Amino acid sequence: MAGLAVLAKELGFKVSGCDAKYYPPMSDQLEANKIECIKGFDLANMKIHPDLWIIGNVATRGMPVIEKIIADKKNYMSGPEFLSKKILKDRPIIAVAGTHGKTTVTSIITWLLECAGIKPGFLIGGIPMNFGISARVGKPNSPFVIEADEYDTSFFDKRSKFLHYAADYVVLNNLEFDHADIFDDLDAIKRQFHHWIRTLGQSTVIYSNRKSNALDDVLSFGVWSNVKGFNDKQQLRLDWSNTNGKNSFQVFNGTNKLGFVDSPIFGEHNASNFLAAYGIASEFGVSFNQTVRHFKEFRGVKRRLELIANISDIKVYDDFAHHPTAVKKTIEALRNTSKRLGTANVNRLIVVFEPRSNSLKLGYGKHQLAESFKGADIVHVYDGSVNWDVKSALNSLGQKVYVDSNVQHILQRLSSQICKGDTVVFMSNGDFQGILQTFVEILALKKSQR
Repeated sequence: MAGLAVLAKELGFKVSGCDAKYYPPMSDQLEANKIECIKGFDLANMKIHPDLWIIGNVATRGMPVIEKIIADKKNYMSGPEFLSKKILKDRPIIAVAGTHGKTTVTSIITWLLECAGIKPGFLIGGIPMNFGISARVGKPNSPFVIEADEYDTSFFDKRSKFLHYAADYVVLNNLEFDHADIFDDLDAIKRQFHHWIRTLGQSTVIYSNRKSNALDDVLSFGVWSNVKGFNDKQQLRLDWSNTNGKNSFQVFNGTNKLGFVDSPIFGEHNASNFLAAYGIASEFGVSFNQTVRHFKEFRGVKRRLELIANISDIKVYDDFAHHPTAVKKTIEALRNTSKRLGTANVNRLIVVFEPRSNSLKLGYGKHQLAESFKGADIVHVYDGSVNWDVKSALNSLGQKVYVDSNVQHILQRLSSQICKGDTVVFMSNGDFQGILQTFVEILALKKSQR
């Protein structure tokens, strides 16, 4: 919604908004754009009297402001509907869908098109550091790149958001069970993907990850568009062998070797993200060599394995990972990258994790977490927002796991454990009560006292 507010202001609207809570980096973006933010959903917010209310899926019936909007028959619509009517109409739409990697793939595509002089519009669920903003309208009639989220649209429109996006180019990146608060199982999510896919035209180009059996199932239900694969032996694929000790990989199109890619971001999952982005960029005439050159300049996305600090040879990362698979991939990326670079592995990899997603709060995915954390040396888990027994779920990991419902206790224990050469990664899809910032301040203070 913060990105949508930025787009609306760029279109000439006077914009303000209310939400339960604001935190960086989106709160910083709203402040930089001088967009008024009001905390809470009480009736005092009605004093702003807008011509149009844009309602996100956080807002529910029973909230005073929502009940007043309905009772007074105020003009309102959902965010995806506003996008469809005011921004996406008559523009080529590039939509990136999947359980993981939407933000990164969307950001890479946008950067590649930007470097090619296309000046796309975009709406991204994070802030790509090459742009410093999560949204812009872009050049008139240029492509618009958007994350195609399967989460429901609003309290009055229970369809998945992506059903509002009549995409011309699609990435289907992967598909796992998530959003247990609105979906019963993976089959329910597959149906939503199929509902969307069957609305797309014959000229639409779909790049689908062939490593995902769930996506293959979706396409088997029926598709009228032009489907291309990546991570496919006959189409786009990558190879980690013969990479000369670098964080790089080879790309093939069938048996045709396209060349090496030196990746500025860690992990095999990000190499796969690159493949998807290259496929879309090639549809707009961007060559492989151009893509490789521009990708080297890609600076990543805030809170996606973002290096926050390196103090006294202690690296501190911030990562948005909250699904067990994403947690596992992030840990593997930190471990494996140092090996590929031919350097000594990290002395210890310490993970500080907040199970904050709706699915994990409900206990879905808890049995996968022990496997996800296996590559870490020490794991701190905050259990103050869940009702299930975190210690029991992670019991197989033994003494390397510390579970606490007090953030200050976690900070104290972490600060006493940390040693030169350690890497610490904080994982949460929220602000985690500011624990990362406080930890960095503690490291800086210790350094100044030496």
